[in-house]
Amino acid sequence: MLLRFFPPLRVAAVALLLGAGGRPAVGQTAAAPPPLALELDPAAVHDLTAARPESAVLELRTTGADPWIATRPFPEPAGPRTVLVFDYIAVAAVPDFSVYVGTPWHESRVQAAAELPPRETWSTFALDLAPAWERAAAPPARLRLDFGRTAGHLLQVRNVRLRAPDPGEQERTAARRARAAADLVLAAEYQTYLARAFPAALTRIAVTADRIELAGRAPDAAGELFLAESPVWETVTRVRRFRRVIPLTPGADGTFAVAVPRRDGDADRLFSRWLVVRAGPDRDELLSPARYADAVAARHPWPEKKARSKKGLGGFTARRGVPDSELADLGIDSVTVNLFLARYLRAAAGPATLPFTYQGRTYHVDREELGKLDRTLALAAERDALVFGILLVPPAAAWDGPLGAVFQHPDYDPAGTYSMANVADAAGVGAYVALLDFLAARYSLPAAPHGRIHHWIVHNEVDAGWVWTNCGEKPPLVYLDQYHKSMRLAHLVARQYDPHARAYISLTHHWTTTASHRFTPGRQVLENLLAYSRTEGDFDWGIAHHPYPESLREPKTWRDRNTDFTYDTPLITFRNLEVLDAWVREPAQRFLGLHVRSVHLTEQGPNSPDYSPRALEEQAAALAYVWQKVRRLGAIEGFQYHNWIDHRLEGGLRLGLRRFPDDPDEPFGRKPVWHVYRALDTPAEAAATAFALPLVGVADWSEVHHPGPVPAPR
Repeated sequence: MLLRFFPPLRVAAVALLLGAGGRPAVGQTAAAPPPLALELDPAAVHDLTAARPESAVLELRTTGADPWIATRPFPEPAGPRTVLVFDYIAVAAVPDFSVYVGTPWHESRVQAAAELPPRETWSTFALDLAPAWERAAAPPARLRLDFGRTAGHLLQVRNVRLRAPDPGEQERTAARRARAAADLVLAAEYQTYLARAFPAALTRIAVTADRIELAGRAPDAAGELFLAESPVWETVTRVRRFRRVIPLTPGADGTFAVAVPRRDGDADRLFSRWLVVRAGPDRDELLSPARYADAVAARHPWPEKKARSKKGLGGFTARRGVPDSELADLGIDSVTVNLFLARYLRAAAGPATLPFTYQGRTYHVDREELGKLDRTLALAAERDALVFGILLVPPAAAWDGPLGAVFQHPDYDPAGTYSMANVADAAGVGAYVALLDFLAARYSLPAAPHGRIHHWIVHNEVDAGWVWTNCGEKPPLVYLDQYHKSMRLAHLVARQYDPHARAYISLTHHWTTTASHRFTPGRQVLENLLAYSRTEGDFDWGIAHHPYPESLREPKTWRDRNTDFTYDTPLITFRNLEVLDAWVREPAQRFLGLHVRSVHLTEQGPNSPDYSPRALEEQAAALAYVWQKVRRLGAIEGFQYHNWIDHRLEGGLRLGLRRFPDDPDEPFGRKPVWHVYRALDTPAEAAATAFALPLVGVADWSEVHHPGPVPAPR
């Protein structure tokens, strides 16, 4: 069964990454050709104007959410010249600069940079396009330069050219190819590990305040058997000598039960994985898969918290410009709160920091940022709202001093908006767990003096991890191994303080397709997580799905074409939420095979392309439409509307219940969708949503429901 989740890994793919496929191997000595001069085409632009203040200079001004300019066709084949170079002036940084390689323009051939740094005098920028170049089916003959996602950037560009990579760039390309080849080998190892029928198993691991109790079974075979311990950052398939904790002597029935101290010096072994191994002369033999703790004794007996209704709000903060009564006014019973982790720690003590010690190390929390979070959670607590904290790891540059190098994943690529948690080494795991423990402890205290965080959404949209949770370009199983570790750590930290706290996986609306070759279909991500859960001990994780309409810009989701009502649907949007509800009810997807996993829709909202009466009416109609689906689907527990307020940095989208804070006519103004949301689940709902029926094209709301069951998987 497990093998269906993992496509075969081919040796030919490794050979290609190592330099096969008709290209010279990196490192070969050859005379570099002279740079190839390119010309930007002022007529091939989008959301951008191009003027020529001097004959050799183009002045570019971005005017919309997708600004780009293309080159004219290359005057001759580029050959080995894959490095784009140009001179530029930009008083302000241009974030999210990227280059499309070859026509037709496609996401599979994009090379991204974090930004064009600000430069007040002529400076040179270089970007090696080799990774995107290698994916072109034919030699590229044009480039497209994309200058971020917002209007208002102004820069001058001259002397655009392609050159051959220098020795340093060649070395980095060789390292990238070698790392990719090694990751393919590792993915094959994980595939074997997850599919293997092991002769031994840890069947139950319970953690109390001072000890870890383990039960299992082992074969009656020759050789010394040991209970072994493996830290999270280890790759268990590669370990030659595990840390042998105690010898095992199974009983006549092959079972055993042992206990070990929870503490090992300053280290908390709650976060260890446990295995059965047979000692060998050169290498320990792995007899069981690694297993995490199944149960953790919680310090506080919090009862399970359920929202009173499914109405929620995404991206909630205590902010000026909106009344504190907003949650009550809208009837909100759950919220998500973004936790940008870099905001909360400082590298050293100061007058504005609060110290805490964890596992023998002292950390320093920013009091001002902590106070802001306290105020947000206090407002949610006044409403008795269910709170989801979203764990976001900004890249190293956003952290204070040396903290960035600790928290950023070592394989992070600058193309990512956020990083995967650093679960790859001891320092990263220690610091990540310390900060999570501080937050979980503070926001689970009895009587909730600072507010509560009930559940933890681990990172953002991991099926699109290259953008939203980046740890480099990895095969799906290798990526999921890193994400699963981050998710387990969050789960184990939170369960120390609240017996019902849950970790949620965050996914886009793509289900069996993706928007980029670097992404993984959402269903495949979930199937891989299920495989890890079955192998290393199931835990009660939930799903934080983002079922936007097919096009984030088009609110009329009932017209979505790339959706159907089968488990093979390309997308799960507002239109076919019945598929997600049915999928989580399947026995194979349930926690321990018994319990339907919790599902919350934690980021989604219909767009109003502008503030015209028609656009605002269609946005409100889309909310009325999807609410009929949500209220009827029992496995979907909540709908946290995104975005609360229109945001200028969302690529021109207007998803909010309220207008832009700086809207010239009505800053923070309530849109029609706000009034519809307020009326839902109240006696005023029928009257408030009746306007939407003819827009959707139905006479009664019962017509929007899928009339039959979702077909069982083949």
